[in-house]
Amino acid sequence: MMKKLILLVALLIFPLAQSFAQDVTPNAESAATAEAGVATIKTYLLERVGELFSHAETLQADAQAYFGLIEAAGFDYQQAWDENQAEITELVEHARSEWFAADSNYELAEGIVAGVPSLAHFDVWIDAGPPASEDPENAYDWTLTLDDGRTFEKPGSILQWLLETSLYGTIPDRVGLQVDFDGNGQTERGDALPEAYFLLGSANALVDAATQLNDASNAWTPTLEDSFTALLTMIPTMGDYFQEWKASTIEGIDPRFVAKSRLVDVHGIATSLEVVYNNVSPDVVAVDATLDQQITAGFDDLLSFLEDTHQQELDGTQFTAEQADALGEQAQVKADSLAALAGQAASLLNLTLSLE
Repeated sequence: MMKKLILLVALLIFPLAQSFAQDVTPNAESAATAEAGVATIKTYLLERVGELFSHAETLQADAQAYFGLIEAAGFDYQQAWDENQAEITELVEHARSEWFAADSNYELAEGIVAGVPSLAHFDVWIDAGPPASEDPENAYDWTLTLDDGRTFEKPGSILQWLLETSLYGTIPDRVGLQVDFDGNGQTERGDALPEAYFLLGSANALVDAATQLNDASNAWTPTLEDSFTALLTMIPTMGDYFQEWKASTIEGIDPRFVAKSRLVDVHGIATSLEVVYNNVSPDVVAVDATLDQQITAGFDDLLSFLEDTHQQELDGTQFTAEQADALGEQAQVKADSLAALAGQAASLLNLTLSLE
């Protein structure tokens, strides 16, 4: 349930020095600064969402062309593969690259989309929502309808639960045929032709969702309150993503996050939050320059930690589940400290925020 509150919690966690007790009533100059900052955040969001939509359309075209080849073979996937191996391989690989680009651009917007109340439902629809089979209470209520008449109620997020699992064959009933894509004689993750109806239906759903998100983002009138709501909603989630990283990369029990490490996504989300803060930083400087420096340093520390951990992964480090838990705890400590500082800033700016 949503409730209105003045963010005084941070004052209890990190008491402000007497010198911080100053009049911070916004004047015309500070109001103009705030307006310019949040306008820049909206511009950034629209650029990322525009890229998401562009790649979604290309992915849709790939899925339609792939569907045409499978349909021409009477939905006999083996025949389609035998007759059009090179073309199918090219289409699937290109579709995967477009998915990758669409997903990466969304992650760079997710801190804003998921953190702004009027946009947050798009996050569970496009990226973060679980299917009802995994988490019925938190599953987003929507229906995937395929061209053959099949429907899937509350099927989960489009990018992760539908498209990635279809394109990489990590859920068996979304596979048309197991094939050796790279010709190495082994069946590995990703060696699969997508089930054509499911891939096309999921691609169509992504274009629909991206269109609606673009419209909503254009209609959004950003405020300083929105910016700090996003920061205080999303910064504390950093540690949670490490459990998804562990389940997918280390334990191999999550069918998602196979195309790229979940750590890449975490860095993208944190980057979008840094963009938000950088554009409201002048407002914080106006009331407490030292606090602004602490928040900036907190973002630098968090992002460096994420980059270093991912670089170790790229360098071949085989993390254990226990190490993943420990790294997640470290990320959470850094995130909680950063969120507390952002809460101090919101309180100094006399912002009234809506948080769950």
